[in-house]
Amino acid sequence: MSPEEYELTFMAQLQGADSRTDRSQQTSMRKIGPSDLVCRERVRRILTGIPKTDSVASTAALMGTFIHTGISKYRHGEGLLHDIEVQIKLPSGIELVGHADEVDTINNEVTDFKTATDLAYRKRAGAEDSHIRQVHLYALGLMQAGILKENPTVRLCYIDRSGREPHPWVWQIEYEPNVIAAADEWLTDVAYAIEHKEEASRDWPVGMCRRFCPWYSSCRPEDNGGLPVNNPKVVEAANIYLQAYEDEIEAKRVKEQARHLLKGVDGLTPDGLVIRWTTINHSVNGPYERLEVRHQ
Repeated sequence: MSPEEYELTFMAQLQGADSRTDRSQQTSMRKIGPSDLVCRERVRRILTGIPKTDSVASTAALMGTFIHTGISKYRHGEGLLHDIEVQIKLPSGIELVGHADEVDTINNEVTDFKTATDLAYRKRAGAEDSHIRQVHLYALGLMQAGILKENPTVRLCYIDRSGREPHPWVWQIEYEPNVIAAADEWLTDVAYAIEHKEEASRDWPVGMCRRFCPWYSSCRPEDNGGLPVNNPKVVEAANIYLQAYEDEIEAKRVKEQARHLLKGVDGLTPDGLVIRWTTINHSVNGPYERLEVRHQ
């Protein structure tokens, strides 16, 4: 078998296994779960059975699946359950089916595992809204089933799939009913679009759609065009550039949030970071405040 044949066979077998997972089968049967609440138009297309137009093969998603499998195999303890199917009924009456990664019935906790390419960045940016929504929905279903008691701890455990970070980053809070209310409203928007035969909101940035959505070409036709580019190195470089561009945009947003929190602060942190604001007298635009944060 040639290297090229091995590569194709290897990926085909893994992708085939992934397509047989409960989540993939669920999507093919026009059912949605908490992990699908990332884009309203995507959910509308799942529920209405609109044919997919794009083949999406995510190695990162495959790695995430296998990491989850390893966790469930090797993490044990009294009251610790893994991959628990839950039926979830929202206040509006909308029902979902999902699979909670880890449930601790002794400590009244539910944990959802996520993998990240850059864990340091995820720590700075914080937990994703869709992930917070997802783990809260699992908690609701587990409470409704009597597996967890009221006000459980909801937790996200982010694992660095690059291997650079030896420890995961954990985000957790006590169950917050407002998150469920927001998720219910989110899904009600989808139901309204289906009822009135309208398109729903496109919540993903176009770069995410292009990389991960099997309806990308039909959903965003205005973004398509140009001559095919098939050189593997060029395709890889284009994807690296796009990921870096999207990371840069998100980093700027996070940086601006941090700048706001540091407004008016001057001093030295315990870990040796100097925080200093300086007034710059610009000859054209007038004076402005410049923030400098550096190691001592």
